[in-house]
Amino acid sequence: MDFSRGEVGDVSVSTRVKLIAVLVVVAAVIGLLIQTAVTKAATYYLTVGELYGQGAQAIGKEATVSGNIVGSTVQWDPSKRLLQFEMRDDAQSKPLPVVFHGDRPDDFSNDWPVVVTGKLNASGQFEASKLLIKCPSKYQAKEQTYTAAPSA
Repeated sequence: MDFSRGEVGDVSVSTRVKLIAVLVVVAAVIGLLIQTAVTKAATYYLTVGELYGQGAQAIGKEATVSGNIVGSTVQWDPSKRLLQFEMRDDAQSKPLPVVFHGDRPDDFSNDWPVVVTGKLNASGQFEASKLLIKCPSKYQAKEQTYTAAPSA
């Protein structure tokens, strides 16, 4: 074995350095992927008031908003699988009009808590891509998640 040429065993020092560099890069990529997954999983729900508080900055940005269904505003068109309703924080707050293309949830009643994910459009309507209904009875979540139908 010739140590003067930087060889240790059957693997040269430069090969070991390259291997260590590759392992460091792989570990960094894995760490970044884990951080991204954790960040996306830790979603913060905005209230309707907080969404309106963002003003024009909220338009076109993905958001998750929680509130209560205003039952008298629910409109369902089964032929188009189009659900429209309003949601609000409380009886005095400004309602947020929501449109959702997909299946209508079974448990869709007045004043039930709802969480929608989507984007606010320029006309002030929230275009939901996901809809989550929570069962208010006994304050235990009976979560039903619905995903928007693919666009034609």
